[in-house]
Amino acid sequence: MAVFDKASKRAPSPPQGPAPAPEEPEDARIALRCNRKELRLVDSFVTQGEFESRSELMRAALHAFLRSRALSAAPTPPVDAEGFIEVPVRLRPDEYAVFETYARHVANGQDVRDLLAQIIRHGETELKVHELAARARATVREAVETRARAGDLQESAKDLERKGVVGR
Repeated sequence: MAVFDKASKRAPSPPQGPAPAPEEPEDARIALRCNRKELRLVDSFVTQGEFESRSELMRAALHAFLRSRALSAAPTPPVDAEGFIEVPVRLRPDEYAVFETYARHVANGQDVRDLLAQIIRHGETELKVHELAARARATVREAVETRARAGDLQESAKDLERKGVVGR
């Protein structure tokens, strides 16, 4: 049973016109009725220095109770047919590009969602995915440059053959 502080001791006067909706103060006060045993237990926490006052103990207890109720009421996400829970991940575009490059070049075209799940599951973030993706990009660039140089060499060989310098 809760008793509100500063309750009026006078008899209520008859209402005059429509009463405005009562506004609750931001920090409302309540008083709790406790028996002697409960008060002794509360006071023991205060005297042992665990809490500074009865009020602090009661606020902490109320917050813990509300948190536990809120957490128990939180819905659990659905599990798909494969037994996985879909979790949204927010990435910046440059971060997504890193993982996409890694998925394409290092993880053999694996889906980015599956790659992220694998990274989280196996703790592969320690492998510095950013560095691995940069290495993969560099390898692709080197391959492109090597193909271009090979094409240049092939053209040069054809020129030398036309001029008769080298024969096959």
